[in-house]
Amino acid sequence: MPEPEELLIRAFRHASKAASGIKLSGMPLEVAKRREAKRIEVMSKTVRTALTNLVAGTPSLSNLPPFYRELVATLVDVDTSRKSLGAIDGTAKVVGNLERDHLRRLRFAKSPDETSAIRRQAYGRISSVVRRSGVHLAFLRKAAVKLTGMPSVYVDIPTIVITGYPNVGKTTLLKQLTSSEPEIAPYPFTTRGLKLGFFEENHVRYQVIDTPGLFDRPFEKRNPIERQAIAALSNLADLVVFILDPSETCGYELQGQIRLLEDIGKTFTDIEVLVVANKADLVSENQMTIVREFCRDVIFISAATGQGVTELKKLVIKLLIQIPIL
Repeated sequence: MPEPEELLIRAFRHASKAASGIKLSGMPLEVAKRREAKRIEVMSKTVRTALTNLVAGTPSLSNLPPFYRELVATLVDVDTSRKSLGAIDGTAKVVGNLERDHLRRLRFAKSPDETSAIRRQAYGRISSVVRRSGVHLAFLRKAAVKLTGMPSVYVDIPTIVITGYPNVGKTTLLKQLTSSEPEIAPYPFTTRGLKLGFFEENHVRYQVIDTPGLFDRPFEKRNPIERQAIAALSNLADLVVFILDPSETCGYELQGQIRLLEDIGKTFTDIEVLVVANKADLVSENQMTIVREFCRDVIFISAATGQGVTELKKLVIKLLIQIPIL
């Protein structure tokens, strides 16, 4: 995303180099016309190429997978982005029109001085048009900086999203399921990013995502942008594993965790949410009873010791096999 002045300096330099590199002979007026025409053509082409490449190189939002469409919308004003791209495209067309207009005027020039004046006029008018596009270039430059930090995830393989309050064992479970140290991918609204892991079973690759900083706040405390970011992940998840810590050693009361689980159900309305009670080795019989009263199908595991993790993994795979992955 070039600054207007940066683009113009580049265009002037290319034009000057092109004009000095050609060998011309003939009457002084004809030589002047051809040299100034070359300068106008190269200057215009340099500007137009940069602007059209910018527009052509920007991915169409409609062609992105739903996950990335939602995520882009959380980071940049999509309508303003479209308008800025349209304005940049329009600027390139205006530059082309100015080039043709001044080349036409060059043919009727009466003296070498007049050809130089026409070239300066072309430079001036093209420069004014480019500078007026500066606000659009600035917007797109800021948008590009934000979008280059988007996480790189697979959108076409079975995906498990692990959620729950902090310190309930999400990352430990991710490591147990994938038998590896998770990758960290950047994600807006959380400094730690997404934690990604993968495992393979019967030649099928599965993606596991831990989402710190997004799901560990009650729904009513999230701002609209955070809610939209969560909506983006809802387009990625094929199965949600929600982890409870009935022992409350995570630092959060069980009732608060259950309220968050209810919020998750509101977010992932069309996706199955598998409820897992972690730290079973620390949970009392009374705490188990309370959890079962709320969720009859809860699965008790201990991610730290591996208790119940193999059975959970088999269930996750069984559920995902039944889900058509588009």
